[in-house]
Amino acid sequence: SDVFSPYVDVTLTSPFDLSGVAADAGAHSLTLAFVTASTGACEPGWGGQTPINAAAVMKPAARLRAAGVALHVSFGGAQGSDLARGCSSASSLEAAYASVLDRYHAVAADFDLEGAALTDRATLARLSRAAAELQAHTGRPLAVSLTLPVSPEGLSSAALEAVRSMLAAGVHLSTVNLLAMDYGPAIARGRMGATAITAMGAAHRQLSALGGELSRWSALGLTAMVGVNDVSGEIFTLADARTLVSFVAKKGLGLTSIWSLARDNPCPGSNSGADPTCSGVSEPPYAFSRVFGAHAKTGLLPRRAVDGN
Repeated sequence: SDVFSPYVDVTLTSPFDLSGVAADAGAHSLTLAFVTASTGACEPGWGGQTPINAAAVMKPAARLRAAGVALHVSFGGAQGSDLARGCSSASSLEAAYASVLDRYHAVAADFDLEGAALTDRATLARLSRAAAELQAHTGRPLAVSLTLPVSPEGLSSAALEAVRSMLAAGVHLSTVNLLAMDYGPAIARGRMGATAITAMGAAHRQLSALGGELSRWSALGLTAMVGVNDVSGEIFTLADARTLVSFVAKKGLGLTSIWSLARDNPCPGSNSGADPTCSGVSEPPYAFSRVFGAHAKTGLLPRRAVDGN
């Protein structure tokens, strides 16, 4: 069965109403992002700043779990220093990962590789070994997803190398999650959904060539950046979301996500840039989550993710 697990940017200015936003959106799974290295060392932190055991994140996370929401934790991302670069050995890296996953009783570990972490062979090898050890040592089933940038041509050679590195280390990859956004050349309005489908098809062919379970559509995940993207001119609309979701349902993708839950709200005023707390398109709160299959409450006013002081 496919899982919709929207990313939640835990690093937003506090107080972030994590359990309130999640309850409003009606998602049964959430991906908490991003854990990076604090001060460049082998010490995990939310965005490298907020302590992993900060009550502002731990308490709502516990409330979510009590309400039956499955938690995924995402390590890496485009900003900050990757833990795999800060920890000098695979065993210290595995311990750092485990300390976060255990504390949040996470059912899945997501490794989001972008930028420098993707092209650093030593970092990649360490991450792969640590992920394999993590799966071997965890007393419960732990899904591992690898989140990678994609283009209409599919995965880059560096991204494919990351997949091969994980497989060679013995990691059981449940999902290769494609970041269908920020392609570089702007995509024409109304074509973001179709472009994501093209990218998925290309990546699926590449992964099929590797053989094994990754040749199944269910091993593929897709994350869309709702509304206005970082690349000027790229706008992922609700119509794009519908196009994408019908394809995803037909193929049976294992995972869908959005960046991010706090952005699934209209912006106040005339904000038109890529804002961390709103979409830049005039859709009602959680309209995108609803298309992706969440059971969002209707008629909600935007619950501001950050306080205005």
